[in-house]
Amino acid sequence: MAHPASPFAEFDVRIDPWAVEYGSETPLEFGADDEAADLDVSVEQDAGAWSPVRPAGGGEVPDLAVVDGVRRMEARLVVSRGGQTLHGALGTYAVGVVHCRDGRATFGEEQRGRLLIFGSGYMPPASVAVSPGLVYDPRSVAEDDPDAPLRGLHHEMRVAEEAFARRLSQDERLLVVADGPLNIGEQTPGRVVGFVKRLFKLYLGPEHLPVLRSLPCGTRTPVFLIRSAGRFARYSWFVRLAARLVVESDMTGLVRLEVSEAVGRDEAIRLADLTTLVVPRFVPSRSRDPRAPQNLVPIGALEQHLRRGLGDARLIHRRLASLLARELSHV
Repeated sequence: MAHPASPFAEFDVRIDPWAVEYGSETPLEFGADDEAADLDVSVEQDAGAWSPVRPAGGGEVPDLAVVDGVRRMEARLVVSRGGQTLHGALGTYAVGVVHCRDGRATFGEEQRGRLLIFGSGYMPPASVAVSPGLVYDPRSVAEDDPDAPLRGLHHEMRVAEEAFARRLSQDERLLVVADGPLNIGEQTPGRVVGFVKRLFKLYLGPEHLPVLRSLPCGTRTPVFLIRSAGRFARYSWFVRLAARLVVESDMTGLVRLEVSEAVGRDEAIRLADLTTLVVPRFVPSRSRDPRAPQNLVPIGALEQHLRRGLGDARLIHRRLASLLARELSHV
């Protein structure tokens, strides 16, 4: 009896027996902030006269659209071809948006992607159906280290987030807050603000760190400009979302926000004032979210909503194991 052609063709695919969380699953941004940068700290205030900025309230509160994504590695793979061993992964991501308007928050459009990723520049020969409705599209990453497929999954999620933010930015009535460093470049219309809650890099020099560390709740630093070779130039500022407890670090409650330099200095300052007034309204209680106060309520709710839609990871893993067992029984 002829057996059906293998979806893996000439590749021999096996599951790495270690649980996926062993390895480098923890880093979320993969050094997105780790870059050489030139700063202009005199955009809004003279460099030698930096002081906290407390915006005046009372303006109109815009409709807010919060964009975020989640990703999950479902299996690490060990792949062999012609005597060469390479790393692979089976993973899923989901991206969505929360609309906040008139005191209400609602989930909007969302998108999911399921990916089979091989490293070392090798592309899986075709999409693989682990079971009906669980189809993983082929992707390749050039690097050969064990975490390269995970970085590839993260990159695909960030590209999808960027596409969401671009579409939403067409509506100039919206203030779009994208969780994480901003990937959208100079030609993006509308108002898109990157919200960086994990401060891998502070950018500021030692002469301005005292202003940052002592920033009162509900205030921001002056706007400064970041120029770097790897990314487009961005205006940026820090905001203290909530007061810290006595036992906590003086960096607790600080987030960094950024917009493209293309919006212009005056618009960047206006957006800095607007976000300093609006964003702290969405700070969760410490009993609700272990990442409070930096993880805003819409972000935390959206992450939970998206993760529920990823499916049962244990069931997916078992179905993958069954698929591979059938493949190997025909060898």
